[in-house]
Amino acid sequence: MTRLPDAQRLHVGDITVTALSDGPLPLGLDHLKGIDAPEYARLLHMHHADPATWRSGLNAFVIRTGDRLVLVDGGVAGNMGPETGRVMSNLKAAGFAPGDIDTVYVTHMHADHIAGLMDGNGDAAFGNAALRIHGDDHAHFTDDANAQDSTRALLSAYGDRLETYGDADDIAPGLRALHLPGHTPGHSGLEIMSGDATMLLLTDIVHVAPVQLANPEIGTGFDVDIDAARETRKAMLDRVSADATPILGSHITFPGAGVIERATEGFRMIPAYYSHDS
Repeated sequence: MTRLPDAQRLHVGDITVTALSDGPLPLGLDHLKGIDAPEYARLLHMHHADPATWRSGLNAFVIRTGDRLVLVDGGVAGNMGPETGRVMSNLKAAGFAPGDIDTVYVTHMHADHIAGLMDGNGDAAFGNAALRIHGDDHAHFTDDANAQDSTRALLSAYGDRLETYGDADDIAPGLRALHLPGHTPGHSGLEIMSGDATMLLLTDIVHVAPVQLANPEIGTGFDVDIDAARETRKAMLDRVSADATPILGSHITFPGAGVIERATEGFRMIPAYYSHDS
């Protein structure tokens, strides 16, 4: 059976964002903290999702702003099941070539976001791109106590093309780093701004969206600082729901775009609607 490409374009003023699916991830109850099985099932059922078949998404994004082409994260390179590792094929299906990318913006240094930035030989998959990593994540994951095979391989592959960024640094025209600490020390999203239009990439503030939106107190076992991650999640959900700021999420069901609004229990996401243009 031929797998159809999963790529979806949306527009923020003059900026074009192309969402790329890396495939579904088996993230669920075993990865959450502060919730039991009956409550997990109840919250999923409340959103018409089946706990037995639920899988989270994993999304990367290509952003064209002016003459710049920025890739946000690279996916997991097939390391979390046979249905993952689709970023590169979907990037090509969307009309991009790896050599077109001038900047790779790493939201944080977990393997599901960086493994796909290297090819099968361990070389940089995006040979013309600068690699941007938040300085706090770089410091954390280059410490021997926290270093992982994937982070060592990434830094080796990109070598002197690494450039660290800070909390609100400009990455490209209309793209500003948005520090979202807790999940990792440098965990970051993006403010995407063009004219009067704004969209926020919130990266990994939720991993099982129906559950963590309904109850933002619930964290994950992946959080380096679960308390800080919780406070970041609550603050950002308050912020984007107050004025219906459009958002993107890395683990929200593809394409990961919509608006967050308050609900009877916590929050809920209203998926974005798209026009069928290119």
